[in-house]
Amino acid sequence: MSDTRFESTAAAPSAARPSAGGRPVAVGPAAFYADGYRLAADLYLPADRAAGERLPAIVLCHGFGGLRGFWFPDFARFFASGGYAVLAFDHRGIGDSEGPRLSLDPFGQVADIRAALSFLETRDEVAADRMGLYGISYGGGNAVYAAAIDPRVAATVGVVGYGDGARWMKSLRREWEWVAFKKRLAEDRRRRVLTGQGGLADTSEILIRDPEAEEHEHEARARDPKRITRITLESAEKILAFKPEAVVHEIAPRPLFLIGVEDDTLVPAEETRSLHAKAGEPKTLFMFPPIGHHAIYYGAELPRLLGMARDWLDTHLRRG
Repeated sequence: MSDTRFESTAAAPSAARPSAGGRPVAVGPAAFYADGYRLAADLYLPADRAAGERLPAIVLCHGFGGLRGFWFPDFARFFASGGYAVLAFDHRGIGDSEGPRLSLDPFGQVADIRAALSFLETRDEVAADRMGLYGISYGGGNAVYAAAIDPRVAATVGVVGYGDGARWMKSLRREWEWVAFKKRLAEDRRRRVLTGQGGLADTSEILIRDPEAEEHEHEARARDPKRITRITLESAEKILAFKPEAVVHEIAPRPLFLIGVEDDTLVPAEETRSLHAKAGEPKTLFMFPPIGHHAIYYGAELPRLLGMARDWLDTHLRRG
């Protein structure tokens, strides 16, 4: 059972920051607890929100080792300028949040997302029956899984997420590398049982990156010294066991929007298609041409992506 408590410091957002083409946005710090860990967050609101107005809300779900202050502020302001309350946060053990520092556990991150929803339920600015998730890459899988097991999620957008952790990890390796990787994890599992201590690996040993992803990772590490660069091998074992497509059908009859990129060499397009095939109705699938995995974070196609997502969320979270 998840132990979730709340501590909010977002009652007085900072001065409004205008967002092009929409309402001015205010952002303030927030914090909440998941499984006893205090998670750092930022809450974005339309600065011109009328007194008593309850807004539809979006929880942003990060990619592999992502931080709330890297790329996501622009996303949050875009959605907030369209009339949403938006919560961005650092997962347990990452960035400014408490928790085991070298762990990247998708099951724990799903618990964090559910705690974020509970936090939003406590906010007077939020319409608790109109909360959605927007997840990218690793967070795309997390968002699907969280929505499947939490009926409070009214609408879900998953962008280049994965459906099966083992299949995804295998797709990044040659056969002999995959065999060696599984052997390494098995040896570490036995070591943990006997000694209580497991091994560590650079994140690039777990998530084998293509040249585009390597460039993105170098920039991320240069821009934010809090970027997670080493994780436990136990984390990798949990990723292999994480299978959002096994539960994606549980989202129905709530709506699901899946977005993929053709010829994605980091998270194969087949992962998005497999999730869509196993999901119930109503569901929507959109595939971008081969623009590269990280075009979902920046580049010429980003405004189109965010615009599509917000238009779709407007349809499903703005009833009445």
